[in-house]
Amino acid sequence: MGQARSSPVMSSSAAALSPEQNVSTWRDKLRAAGRRCPLANYRDVKFEDVCGGNAALLSLVEELGASTPTCVYFGQVAKAQANLELGRLSLAGGHRARHIVEALTDRELDRVIDDGLEVPVLDGEGRRYHFRCCYAQGTRFYRLVGAGEYKRFMLNNDLVRDVAELGKTMLIKVFALRSPALRPKDRVEDDDHPDGALGLIVLFFDLDADGATFGNELLDVDTLTLNQIMKFYPKAPEGYTLV
Repeated sequence: MGQARSSPVMSSSAAALSPEQNVSTWRDKLRAAGRRCPLANYRDVKFEDVCGGNAALLSLVEELGASTPTCVYFGQVAKAQANLELGRLSLAGGHRARHIVEALTDRELDRVIDDGLEVPVLDGEGRRYHFRCCYAQGTRFYRLVGAGEYKRFMLNNDLVRDVAELGKTMLIKVFALRSPALRPKDRVEDDDHPDGALGLIVLFFDLDADGATFGNELLDVDTLTLNQIMKFYPKAPEGYTLV
């Protein structure tokens, strides 16, 4: 009887990717996720239209000498965010986060994938928070991480709510901007973007309270339920048929 031929076995060390290869692989995946998707309709939203009455925030952006804030994310606030001990604000990944990825340089994206990128976050009152932007490869969500900062952020923005209410009615809008003044003090000047370090402005909207002020351009049909879409569209949006 002939000897059975054994299948070649690759050692775990040979099969595993190096940290550099892992980061590079994920960077390519994240860049590719939205490459075939059109621009989200919220990309046309003008920062001054959303915050035109917010003199404090507009003044702060001007003081920073920042680039014009651009809307990079719009979606529902997950129910889990009602837990103040969670320590992180999660943003859906995949094609929904394609404009977040576009806002990052390759070096910044590598940091997000690896051990996190320090990103200052401003709220609607111009208050500043210190978060790290990370990518969770398991859940494929982007996360703004900061235990104490998260709790302060949620309390300051009146988001201490019942879990069901938070998940049902709250929407989040994220704007990206850049300024040399946003660079963390302990970071050497290694930014590879001519406009400076990245910052985010995170705003919340309550569909029940603010829905009447929403224009069609603020709604992204990929991130809302059909009931929510129909509640705020005066007519069926393109691609949908009423039956």
